[in-house]
Amino acid sequence: MSKRLMILMVTLIAGLMFSPILRAQDAAKKDKWNSIPPPRTSYAGKKSAGPAPKRDISGTWDAAGMQEALGTSGATEHPALLPGGKGAEGGREDETGTAKPLSFTPLGLQALKANKPSGPGVRQVHAALANDPADKCDPLGFPYMELWEFRTVKLVQSANQVLYINPFYGNYRIIWTDGRELPSLDIAAPRWNGYSVGKWVDDYTFVIETIGLNPKSWLDHAGRPHSADIRITEEFHRVDSDIMELTMTINDPKMYTEPWKALNKLTLHLQPADFDIQELLCSPTEMSDYNDQIGSGAAGEKLK
Repeated sequence: MSKRLMILMVTLIAGLMFSPILRAQDAAKKDKWNSIPPPRTSYAGKKSAGPAPKRDISGTWDAAGMQEALGTSGATEHPALLPGGKGAEGGREDETGTAKPLSFTPLGLQALKANKPSGPGVRQVHAALANDPADKCDPLGFPYMELWEFRTVKLVQSANQVLYINPFYGNYRIIWTDGRELPSLDIAAPRWNGYSVGKWVDDYTFVIETIGLNPKSWLDHAGRPHSADIRITEEFHRVDSDIMELTMTINDPKMYTEPWKALNKLTLHLQPADFDIQELLCSPTEMSDYNDQIGSGAAGEKLK
């Protein structure tokens, strides 16, 4: 056997021996990017890593793919479904008969009927007939960003604000903690994400008040409306070092006869410090292509 052939064989054998190791190393490096949260089942029976740090909600938090967080049929606490989860096929003008009905004012009911959602619920319409702002890649706005497809968010605390980063549709919010008052709606122009201030009510509970929301946005995927006078209260309660609960209350007297909870102690799990959140942007051109090729085409067949 020639010396050259011997060298080639040794090289080949070495490559075969070490390639699994190299592939594992490459996989480990790739895992540092576009991280995937662990499934919900992985938290079952998991012991707490310790007590919650005081006055700290910073970190990357994930809802563990909980169906409650996805909000495909509307706000978690008031899905637009009949008792037993039925009615997802749509066909109704309003939400009469839903399991946990909301109490609309006459103006609120009128606004509700004008919104045509494509998400599974009692008022679902075909995607081509829907007028959901999200289908056009318009800004989701708040609280829509938190009541639909709520998955992984990043919270960053500084001396005078909390930065809230939600990659779904490229959303972010700034919650001021420097003691400022909320602006007067007489002079403050509406914003998609509104104006927010936050404060600690105890060592483990951070409360955010938000006003000044653009009434063009929806509250949730069921097409619930809101007025420019809406006020939203969020409560982030740190349970321990790994778990936080999120509660959201809607107060909009123009649209609803009473305040109501959209989220009630939704569980969020802390992710590792090196967790890399995947990009989840909405591309107008891709959405337009989808609507043309899938939505409109299917609707044409359905309406024939």
